[in-house]
Amino acid sequence: MTQGKSFKGLNLFTLKLIAVFAMTVDHVAWAVVPFDSVLGQIMHVVGRFTIPIMCFAIVEGYIHTGNITKYALRLLIFGIVSATPFYMFFGSMYGYRQNIIIDLLIALLTIMIAANENNSLSAKIIAIICLGIISMLLGGWPILPMVYVLIFYFFRENFKQKCILFAIATVATVAVIALFSFINTSAHVVNVDWKWYDKLYLLGFVLPLSLLYFYNGEKGGNRFSSEFFYVYYPAHLLILSVAFSTMTDIRSIFMMVQATSIVLIIVLMTIAAVESKKSSNASIIATLVFGLLFMVGYFGELISPTYETIKEVVKIEYVADCGFLICFTWFVADFLRMKIPVTVYIVEGCVSALTIFGVYTMDSNTLFYKSFEVGGNLAYPVAILEPGILYIVFYTCIVLVFAGFLVVNYISSKETSYIEHQRRMIINYAVFALWFFIALKAIGISPYDLIAFGVIAAICIVSYGALKYGFNNNTKVIAASALNHTSESVVVVDMTGEVLMMNENGRALFPYVQIGKNVKRYRILKDILDDKRSTIDKDEHVYGFRKEPLNENGIVQGYMVWGSDITNQVEAFNEIRSKAETDGLTGLFNRGVLERVVSGELSEGREGTLFMMDLDNFKGVNDHYGHSTGDAVLIAFGEHLLNCFKDCESIVCRLGGDEFTVYVRDLVDEEKVIDIACKIISGLSVKMVRSSLPPIVGSSIGICINDGKIEDFETLYDNTDKALYYSKENGKNRYHIAGK
Repeated sequence: MTQGKSFKGLNLFTLKLIAVFAMTVDHVAWAVVPFDSVLGQIMHVVGRFTIPIMCFAIVEGYIHTGNITKYALRLLIFGIVSATPFYMFFGSMYGYRQNIIIDLLIALLTIMIAANENNSLSAKIIAIICLGIISMLLGGWPILPMVYVLIFYFFRENFKQKCILFAIATVATVAVIALFSFINTSAHVVNVDWKWYDKLYLLGFVLPLSLLYFYNGEKGGNRFSSEFFYVYYPAHLLILSVAFSTMTDIRSIFMMVQATSIVLIIVLMTIAAVESKKSSNASIIATLVFGLLFMVGYFGELISPTYETIKEVVKIEYVADCGFLICFTWFVADFLRMKIPVTVYIVEGCVSALTIFGVYTMDSNTLFYKSFEVGGNLAYPVAILEPGILYIVFYTCIVLVFAGFLVVNYISSKETSYIEHQRRMIINYAVFALWFFIALKAIGISPYDLIAFGVIAAICIVSYGALKYGFNNNTKVIAASALNHTSESVVVVDMTGEVLMMNENGRALFPYVQIGKNVKRYRILKDILDDKRSTIDKDEHVYGFRKEPLNENGIVQGYMVWGSDITNQVEAFNEIRSKAETDGLTGLFNRGVLERVVSGELSEGREGTLFMMDLDNFKGVNDHYGHSTGDAVLIAFGEHLLNCFKDCESIVCRLGGDEFTVYVRDLVDEEKVIDIACKIISGLSVKMVRSSLPPIVGSSIGICINDGKIEDFETLYDNTDKALYYSKENGKNRYHIAGK
């Protein structure tokens, strides 16, 4: 039903998550990793992603927020709330300076001032200079966020120019700091011991530009995501400050992470078990079980890092590794609904059996380890080993299997539906996360074995995928197929506004809507979801819509929009309404419509003019020529009025008998009113002749010009009626304006 889908870009919530991750990495580095180490520098460069992304988010927030005052107040409140956790974590490192949320608040105020068109340029410059002084005195990042937001705001339409200016600002900042540090080394202007190269890692600020290039203009997330960063910032500082103030070595930190991971896996297993009531989740539960077994084994290494303990728990870990490999393969087959050859399972089983044999007999042979000891000049003892043949075979098998997943996913993702494409990306992310942490040890960046971090990262990713896209069931695929059997058009949208699926009728009705895009790109569909419209006209047909919430355990997960062809119903309704609102003889509107429209105009204080006309000598027409001729005269007079008022914004009505009224919106010019009245009178006899009717009738006209002082329909009507009576009493076939 749906077509394959390419990369759709990054929404703002995804960018914020990247910023949060980068910030956490940076803060952990400040706490436990030596600044001058390779790992420390890498982590600090990663941390530079945070400020540019958050400054970009501030600009987007300013542009799209409905209440800028509320937005600024929220920043202020969370900035104050974050002050205590900030000082708890950084201590005297920052002195009296404030946290990043205060920096973002100052940046937001900078845009508010710069973008305000009511202030003069000089006033703006003075106000921004004052903010700059405040930023220099109190900000954790003086001036820089202000500069970034101004670049992002004023050059938002030109990405290339924005990047150039951003890079210039960043390089200039780093150059100034480096020059200052070099001078300060000998002059001792301030009491800091910076080397000129200490701040070169700040050049990492330019790296997020590559991510901002892929920004798709969508907000993403849900109603809670806008608060996520503000809540997470003080919370993670508080947790880190408590953790690092009570821990004296890296082993303790690892123990805390492992304990937290074990609890997390147990929670995920519980969720999977509960979900199993609805679908078969055996593969993910089995994967989680072996993941938990591995984490418990690694936790044993941390608790007692002695030779005997590590040697025994390594056996547990490799049993878990083998089980994890097989069950993860099983999970991939279920999750992606793909058939994995039995040969793969046989190879994995044989390699796993050899691995377990080699590990459990490592005291009597060198098949798995040529040598195995515990030591190392690190914060705690770690295993030092020399791989044997089975060790190489085991990890080669893992690499080949996981590489096979990546290759198959890449080949098949171009021919799958959007949801299936997302499932494959989940597996790719999990594989990448697993091997990323292994690579840190393999290439020497980290002296510690970080595979446990890779395992928990992979588990979190696949669990997220299973929660979002279904626990190994094909409900969505079955639903997608079933929807094609209905005659209605169907579009399914999740709570973030992302279009999840459409049936073929829906695609025909909305050919421009793309799966995976946000509905805010499509005004008509968004208006339907926002209850701003319920019908659309297309190809001379009218389609009506209704939306139904999709509930899961009482929580709305999205909406299903149903559309059906209601052309026949609309035509029938319009016919009934037409009969109720129009005169049966002339087709003009009746008094009810006149009163409703004019009353609405008067309630809004609009100006306008009411004309009231009847036919002179009309009774003689009926008496001498018959009622059929009289009806023809009435019809011709109605047509004549429509022609006289065709250039005006008017409503022409027949009140009954030979009495007609016309209301003209915004007409108060007396000369134009008189011109129209004269046109009605002088052209009537011509109309009758052309219609082959007796030219013995004239028209008396009463007029009331409302310049905004009349507030109710009855007053306007009575004034016009009196003017008409005056015309008839004073010779007929003439006009009179009320009050003249």
